[in-house]
Amino acid sequence: MTSHQLIFKDRKIGPWTVPTIELEGAALSLQQHVSGTIINSITDGQQGRDRQQDWKVSVASGVKEVRGPAAWNPAGNFAISLGLSFYLPSHGNQKNLDVENFIKPVIDALAAGLFCDADQDPQEIAERRYDDSNFRTLLIHRLDDATRSDDEGVAISMSSGPCF
Repeated sequence: MTSHQLIFKDRKIGPWTVPTIELEGAALSLQQHVSGTIINSITDGQQGRDRQQDWKVSVASGVKEVRGPAAWNPAGNFAISLGLSFYLPSHGNQKNLDVENFIKPVIDALAAGLFCDADQDPQEIAERRYDDSNFRTLLIHRLDDATRSDDEGVAISMSSGPCF
């Protein structure tokens, strides 16, 4: 297995400065922010599933928009950083959110946006079963809480190096 040197950087992504981890000499990289209510992996009823689907479409569409015209190779080595800023009133004013429950929908949508075909509309992806097994290095950072609902969202930074 080939090892890759990791670099830590602070990046300005959308309205946030986000600590990131990146692969040195990465062949591909992207930064994107997606605004909206961050939806977790635990949904309640059809309305919750619809909200989660809308969130995944927003993330996949945003990533696809900046990834370039061709799908990325899922066999690459990936380093991913996520910064999450929550507007607490949208989450029952809970200060102690289980952040890990919010990561899976973002990762699933991220994989869909990176690996779907160029002509694939993210709104029409019924099953997001894209291979994310090479998302090997993850940095999750909870950003300062948003003071307005319009300021909630996720900052995404990722880089991809050679395949193993």
